[in-house]
Amino acid sequence: MYKISVNKELFKDILYKKATILEKETSLYWKKELLQPIIQEDRIKYTIKQLDKVTITNGLGEDKPQLIIECKKIDYSFKNDIFEFHFGKILEQKNTDIQEDYKDNLIEQLMREKALLEDKMHRDHLTDVYNRRKMEADLNIYINQNNSRDLCAIFIDADRFKGINDNFGHDAGDRVLSLLGEKLKKHAIDLNGQVYRYGGEEFIILCFIDKESLIIKLNELRADIKSQKIYHPRRDISITVSMGISFYRDCKSKDEMIKKADNNVYKAKANGRDRIEFE
Repeated sequence: MYKISVNKELFKDILYKKATILEKETSLYWKKELLQPIIQEDRIKYTIKQLDKVTITNGLGEDKPQLIIECKKIDYSFKNDIFEFHFGKILEQKNTDIQEDYKDNLIEQLMREKALLEDKMHRDHLTDVYNRRKMEADLNIYINQNNSRDLCAIFIDADRFKGINDNFGHDAGDRVLSLLGEKLKKHAIDLNGQVYRYGGEEFIILCFIDKESLIIKLNELRADIKSQKIYHPRRDISITVSMGISFYRDCKSKDEMIKKADNNVYKAKANGRDRIEFE
């Protein structure tokens, strides 16, 4: 089996799969070992010898760390005059004190990738806020916390959204929803809460905050949204929202809390829109 000695940093990169291609400058030795002459049409041509696996070493002595690694293929770059070893999976490790670190790092990386994938699955693709399924899962957690009495639901509905779609087109409507998602995520941080797209132009923020602070911060949110306009060639589009609030301590169930917040949105619409209603 062929052995290739590399420096410590490159050895770690190969071990951690950060480097999957090893470039080796050509020499008389490597040309002799890897270039195989064949005769075709009375001419000598060369093919590159392929290996199933190679040994990668670092350091000197009997205890030097080494990897036995799958060699998927070997290429030769005429432009750079180098051999390129393309590596696959690690078949064996010997005398390396970073073996456990490698496993731990690999597990940590896989856990991060799993968390990112799950987070992506729980987000609305247009607004990048969490979706209704995620809201239901979080709500089940929140109502079983010790501070569940402080939980409140804020139902947010974009005013006259159907008119925006009808008069300016669905592309403009999508831009309105994207802007709302951005603003709601920003203000949800101040509300100590999380925002979800409930459906269509409807959003919900679940948060833990006292009533007095809640009203102040929601009015800041309402004013921030009202100050924004979406550009359109015919005329800029103004945006307002109506909000309804309910508290878990005033309800018998989580479903009743959401329903009350929704009913309060209807009150806000009936009382002129661009306002907040609560019992």
